Amino acid sequence: MKRFDNTERLGVTVVEQFFLTEGWIPRNIYQTDVGIDMEVEICDDGHPTGQLFGVQIKSGESYFTENSGQRVIYRGSLTHLEYWLKHSLPIILVMHNPKSGETIWQKITEERVIRTEKAWKVEIPKHQALVNEYLEEFRQLNKLPLYFQRLQRMAMDKMLMRKVSQGDVIILEVEEWVNKTSGRASISVREMDAKGNEMTLSEGHYLHFGGPESLAVLFPWADFEIDDDYYYDDEHDAFLNEYGIWDWEEKEYAGSYIDWREYRQNMPKIRALYSPGDEVQLYRLFFSLNGLGRSFLLVDTFLNFGSQLRLNL
Repeated sequence: MKRFDNTERLGVTVVEQFFLTEGWIPRNIYQTDVGIDMEVEICDDGHPTGQLFGVQIKSGESYFTENSGQRVIYRGSLTHLEYWLKHSLPIILVMHNPKSGETIWQKITEERVIRTEKAWKVEIPKHQALVNEYLEEFRQLNKLPLYFQRLQRMAMDKMLMRKVSQGDVIILEVEEWVNKTSGRASISVREMDAKGNEMTLSEGHYLHFGGPESLAVLFPWADFEIDDDYYYDDEHDAFLNEYGIWDWEEKEYAGSYIDWREYRQNMPKIRALYSPGDEVQLYRLFFSLNGLGRSFLLVDTFLNFGSQLRLNL
């Protein structure tokens, strides 16, 4: 179940649209144990850089009631603060007022927060709006060398990798607007249970999606294969429309000019479903781990084992 009610969703939409307009990749996260609402990946000229930061979004007029002059005061729990401060990504807090349209932000660091006996607070300048003049500041949030930031990208997907490695069915759906020069696409990651029910784990948008080649950039640890059952009927219908022999008396196809199985074997391994005249083509793919993903999990397991061993000595 998604964590957002209508008011929260308004703030998420504003933040998502801001970063998407700038050509960056915002990805909403729905796992209840994650502690942040969104990851944002910085892009240069449409190319993902692997540079990430996390976003916590608070939406509602009530968040703006306590202020000190030109600053809005946000109060939170120590549990959330400790989580954000220890997070592998830098975290910004964004507050949105649906009534006034204000959207302001603050980086969460030990230096900026004021601890109280049972909680904490942070002051957010009213002039520090979510506008593009702060893009360079967002670029500087993550001070790690780029190599380590790319490892962070892998680490943020560790939960997905572990699910795939233990045999869970994880699905990627990409809807690409093919008639738009921007290459806009919506991307959804879902988990299917034993009964066939699907739960959305994360979703986001990408302005420069370039087909299967982009998958290697967005998920460098994964290989993919199509959901064959999902594709079969649509592809068979399209095949018959192109190569079928129509029996006018029986009002049905009597066969085809070429072999369907051979035709399908020669189709690209990773492909989209596309109906002529539609503006959207759909990829529905299953995740599997590639060599990089398996190696990452092996090293992560080894490091965790070493940490536990040191604690027990």
